[in-house]
Amino acid sequence: MDVGEEENVTFLTSMMGDGDPEVARRVLRKHNGDVQKAATSILEGDTGAEESWPADFGSLTDVSISVVGPSTPPPSKPEKDKTIIDLTGDDERELRHAIEASLAPSTYGSSASQLRPSERAPDPSWAMVPSNVEQSSGISQDDQYLSRAIQESMRETYNDQERYITLPLEQMIRRDNRPVAIRPTQGSLVYAALIFQGLYHVPQVRKSIASWRPPPATPDAKFVSPPTSGEDLLMWTLIENFTNMDLVAISELNFDACLAALQLEPPVYSTASPSELSYDLLQRLTLTIETSLHKEIAMQTHKWPRLFYFRYGPADAQPDTSPFDQRQDMAIVKVDIRDDNQSADLVSALSARMAHREIPSKQQVIFEPSDVVAFQLVRPDTLPSYSRTPTPLRQPFRYPKHIYLDQYMKENVEISSAKWREQKEISEKIQNLTLRENALKRHQNADVLKSLRATLHYYEHVANRDTPERISAIVTQIQKLRKILARIENELETIQTQKDHSKDQLSRLFDGPELREHRYDLRVVFMHDGLFGRSHLYSYVNDNGTWWKTVDLDVTEVPEETVLTDATGFHLGAGPYMLIYSRAVPEGDQGPLPWPEDVVRGVEHNNKMFLETIAPNPANPVMQISVPSSTSASGFNTPLDLPVTPGEPMDVTN
Repeated sequence: MDVGEEENVTFLTSMMGDGDPEVARRVLRKHNGDVQKAATSILEGDTGAEESWPADFGSLTDVSISVVGPSTPPPSKPEKDKTIIDLTGDDERELRHAIEASLAPSTYGSSASQLRPSERAPDPSWAMVPSNVEQSSGISQDDQYLSRAIQESMRETYNDQERYITLPLEQMIRRDNRPVAIRPTQGSLVYAALIFQGLYHVPQVRKSIASWRPPPATPDAKFVSPPTSGEDLLMWTLIENFTNMDLVAISELNFDACLAALQLEPPVYSTASPSELSYDLLQRLTLTIETSLHKEIAMQTHKWPRLFYFRYGPADAQPDTSPFDQRQDMAIVKVDIRDDNQSADLVSALSARMAHREIPSKQQVIFEPSDVVAFQLVRPDTLPSYSRTPTPLRQPFRYPKHIYLDQYMKENVEISSAKWREQKEISEKIQNLTLRENALKRHQNADVLKSLRATLHYYEHVANRDTPERISAIVTQIQKLRKILARIENELETIQTQKDHSKDQLSRLFDGPELREHRYDLRVVFMHDGLFGRSHLYSYVNDNGTWWKTVDLDVTEVPEETVLTDATGFHLGAGPYMLIYSRAVPEGDQGPLPWPEDVVRGVEHNNKMFLETIAPNPANPVMQISVPSSTSASGFNTPLDLPVTPGEPMDVTN
C-alpha cells in the first residue's frame, strides 16, 4: 500500500470526524489521488460508490450458460499471461473482470492468467489484528481473559502434592531476619498458611498469643501440659507456630501438623474462592483467640481489651452493655467492590457501607473499637457479556497505608454527618463538571476537538483558493473555527481546574485533628492473581516497617509502593482479597516476647541440629552462616524456622 495514499486517507478520515476509511480511500482513488478534490467531494456528500453494471452486460446466469470449454487443448508448457485476476476481490468490478477474462479466447500461450497478490484496498473482515486488542466479536476482552484463565487453571492438578518442592538444606538458612515461609504440602491449603503468617505479623496479635498459657488441668496442678483438644489445642498450635516463626534459623516451616490440629480439609473444588475460604478460617481463628484471651470478662460485660471484635450499630441506638454477642460484635468487615467511584478504594467503599445518606441517624457507627480490623474485599460474580458494547475497564482497588476510623465512631457522628453531606455535594459537583467536559469533547461518538482541528487544517492548507470570493469565504470560516476552538479549549481548561480543586477538597475533608485519633496501619495484604495453584496466592506482610512478599517458599523484600499499587489479577476479577489493619504502634517498640520456655528450648534444639547439619567444612571456610537476631526473651539470638525435614513435626519437647 502506498504510504502517501495512507497519509491522505488518514487526513480525510480525520476531516470527516472519525469517518469510514474505506469511503475516504474510494473517493481519493476516484480523483486519482488528488486530496483537494477528494476533500471537496466528501464535503459535498460523495461516498465514492461504484456505478452499476451496464445494462448490456448480462446476468450471471446468462454468462454461466454461455461458458464453454477451451476450443484448443493447452500446450504442455504454458507461457505467462498478462491478464491479472484478483482472487481477493469481492466487488462487481473485480468479478466482471474475472468473467471477461474467462470468456476470452484461451490460448494459454499468450493469455494465461497470473496469480499474484491483489493491489485492491484491504477488506476489514479479513484484517489481522493484535491479540491483545478487544474485537467486536461479541465477547468482551475481560471474558477472553477469563477464558484463558480457566484454561490455564485446568492445567493445575487439584492435589498438587508433587509440586511441593524443598531446597537443599544449605539454601534454607534464614537470612536478613526475613519472615518465615509457611508451606502446606497440599497446594489448595496455601490460603490457610498465609493466614497464619499474616496474623503473626500483626504486633497486637503476636503479643497476645505470646502471653497466653493453657489453663491447668486441676486447681492445684504445679505443671501445665500442652492441650490435646478443643480451643486450647488451637491456641497452643498458634503459640508453637508463632514461637517458631520468631526464633527458627531455617527459612521455611511445614504447615501440615497445624492443619491436622485445625482439622482443616482441602476445599471440595479446586476453584473455590480463596477470599471465602480465608474469611471462614479467619472468622474461626479470631473467635477462638478472642474468647480464649478474655473468655470470663467478655461473657460478663461489653468492656474488655478487644483484640479483633469491635461493637457497632445504628447511630441512634443506645450503647449496648450486654456481653459478647456476634450479632453486634464484628471482627471482619465485608466490603463490596464494584467498578464505580463509590467503591474504587477502601475508604469510599467503607463509607458507602457504614453511612446512611438519607437518614444520618441510621448510619452504622462503632461503639467499642478493637485493636485489629480485617476487611474482606468482596467482588460481585458477574456473568460473561456477549454484547458488542465494550465493557468498561476494571480499575485496581486502592487501599491506604493508614486508615482513620474516627469518622465511624459514635462520638463523632455529628461531625461525620456534616462531612459526609459536604462530601456528597463536592462529589456531585465533580460529576456535573465531568458531564459538561464529556459533552464538549464528544458529539455523536466523535472527537469534537479532533474534528475541528482537522477541518481548520483543511481550510488553512488544502482548500482551493482560485477566486477572491472563495478566499474571502475561507478566511471567514477559518476565523469562526478558531474562535469556536479557543472557546472550547478555554472552557475545558476551566473545568479541569475546578475538578482538581474539588478533588483536593475531598482528599482533605477528613483531615481535621478531631478525626485523627484512631489511626490503624496496614499490616497484611492477601493477593490472588486470578488463577489457581500454589503460586497464585501470595501475601505482603509488614515487619518493623519493612515489607515482604511471600510466594510459596520465596520471601523477598519489596518497596511500600509495590504493596499499595499491585494491580495483579484485577483484569480477571481478582487482586487483593483481604486486608488486615491494626492500631498504630511506634516502629521498633516491640520488646521481647514471653514465649513458653519449653517451646523455646525445643526450637533451640532444632536450630542446633540444623546448624550442625549444614556447618561449613573446615576445608572450605568460605561459607558463612549469618542468622538474624531474635526478639524473644529467651536470650537465644537466632531466629527459628522449619523442622529439619519438611513434613515432619518439629520437636518442641524439653
